[in-house]
Amino acid sequence: MLKTMPTLFLHVFLFLITTSITNLIPTVRSNCIESQKQSLLHFKESLVFDSSSSKLITWNSSTDCCSWLGVTCSSNGRVVGLDLSSESISCSIDNSSSLFQLEHLQSLNLANNSFNDSSISSAIGKLADLRYLNLSSTYFSGQIPIEVARFVGTCGTLVPH
Repeated sequence: MLKTMPTLFLHVFLFLITTSITNLIPTVRSNCIESQKQSLLHFKESLVFDSSSSKLITWNSSTDCCSWLGVTCSSNGRVVGLDLSSESISCSIDNSSSLFQLEHLQSLNLANNSFNDSSISSAIGKLADLRYLNLSSTYFSGQIPIEVARFVGTCGTLVPH
């Protein structure tokens, strides 16, 4: 009996240590808001891009959108940053794009893509929290919508060309 006592003590000690350490490690959980995820997936579906994309090709419905490359989320799961620079996008973004449903977006980087001489959508005004917008080397044409002027007037950063 005396020989089993140290072994029993060792097992109890190891169990307590393991339990304590496990409680210290935070649980990884999905925190992406489902409507934000769906907006991003619909936006992806509306885009034309090739296989050299490094970010968009990783987006899928089975993973948390806050873990997707190019997506930044707040602590409560809202999409606040979108960096799709150099993703070989070659299409236009119209006023009905689900991009404009991401109303908490603060940073949008679309640099180094080809938007085929389309105009910048006036729906960009729906992104009321936007503070950083990079449209350099995007091949947008036409007039800059007045909604962008509102954005620049609120201390936002616009990287135009």
